[in-house]
Amino acid sequence: MFKASDGIILPTSIIGSLPRPAWFTASIGLRSFLECMVDSRFREQYEDAVGSHLRDQELAGLDILTDGDAHYDEQVGGMSWQSYPITHMDGMSNEPILAQYSVGAAAYPRGHILHDFLEARVLPQIVGPLGPGRLQYAALWKTAQRMTTKPIKVGTPLPELLAASVEDKFYKDPVERTWAFSEAINRELHDLADAGCPVIQLEEPQIHMVPVRGKAFGKLDTADLVEIFNNTVKGLRAKTEVWCHTCWGNPSQQRIFR
Repeated sequence: MFKASDGIILPTSIIGSLPRPAWFTASIGLRSFLECMVDSRFREQYEDAVGSHLRDQELAGLDILTDGDAHYDEQVGGMSWQSYPITHMDGMSNEPILAQYSVGAAAYPRGHILHDFLEARVLPQIVGPLGPGRLQYAALWKTAQRMTTKPIKVGTPLPELLAASVEDKFYKDPVERTWAFSEAINRELHDLADAGCPVIQLEEPQIHMVPVRGKAFGKLDTADLVEIFNNTVKGLRAKTEVWCHTCWGNPSQQRIFR
């Protein structure tokens, strides 16, 4: 279903995240977004940051806007991009453990930006059935959408990335874990679509990684990942516009692939 881009030949937008203002010092941490919005210090800084992001995009003449992912506490290396979902979903323990280097991903040499990112992570643990929990994507969208007449899109990382970012004390098998993430994210995205969000963006499917890295978790090939993607967006196209973003280019001008 085309909603935000209907009638626009070449709609313009940004991927999602924008730089966090230096004066935005409040953080979400492990709290829920709605809990944070009761905190006047967080709410004022958050709404000012989102408003600034929206005005910049409007001045640039973009057709479809984002909230700049202002709910991310830490933008370095995509840290909060991966950690926000897995620290706010049901089934996760709030007692993270230090990462074992290169768990769930390819190894990179010391000094490479992705080595630093992987080595610095703390991994939440799955201790029960996964569910949407306190992701609250609909609340994030509503907060931004009421500040502008232009459509706001919301993005989320995909299940295979989230499944590689945790320690599993419940599912054991990474394929079962990935499917559980897919079902939980699908439920959350339906809540988001039902709230009226005109564009939902699925970020970084690992389909194109298989020829370079091999099967995800040594088990999921390209066809499997396509099936998981389709399950994650199941039913959404009848309600809203669904986008897919992928890059994995050269963070900090450093090659990922040879």
